[in-house]
Amino acid sequence: MKYEKYYKLVEEQSKIYDKTQNCAIGQTWQFHLLPVIQSACKLADIYNANRDVVELGAIFHDYANLVDYANSEQHHILGAELAEKVLKQDGFEQDFIDRVKLCILNHRASVLREKFSIEEICVADADAISHLDNVVELICWRAYLGEDIMTCNNFVKKKISKSYAKMSKETQELMKDKYESIMKVLL
Repeated sequence: MKYEKYYKLVEEQSKIYDKTQNCAIGQTWQFHLLPVIQSACKLADIYNANRDVVELGAIFHDYANLVDYANSEQHHILGAELAEKVLKQDGFEQDFIDRVKLCILNHRASVLREKFSIEEICVADADAISHLDNVVELICWRAYLGEDIMTCNNFVKKKISKSYAKMSKETQELMKDKYESIMKVLL
């Protein structure tokens, strides 16, 4: 695996994060981080994007959340800074690093920023796809937090709607059937 070092770094940090969130160890990696990376790489192939930029952007997209969840509202900004430090240490060119950083900066649904490259779109879309692909994990997470059924349902429904709305039109078309099926199941 080309970026095994970074996969291991993020997976290990996610295990620490899971302990702080009282999650089953590996849950964040299995149900969010790895699916985002996998979907982003598939989209990079479909949309003919730079797979290296996309893969590294996806690997580091939530890294700052894992390091310090208290900064969650700024995790896209802090994550880009953390990724830059790691990639600089490993000798990546600044232009390449800047492209990875844009993927991280622009991946969030709750912070709508214009995406200028296909690589940014791939990472943002993959983040959204992970929510559709892991609806059960979202429901369980909200239930674990103690929410009643309707509060949990409404949160998940809003999250899925927002995730789908942030996808590019092309990815929406790819995910349309799944999105419509999920929305039919939710109350």
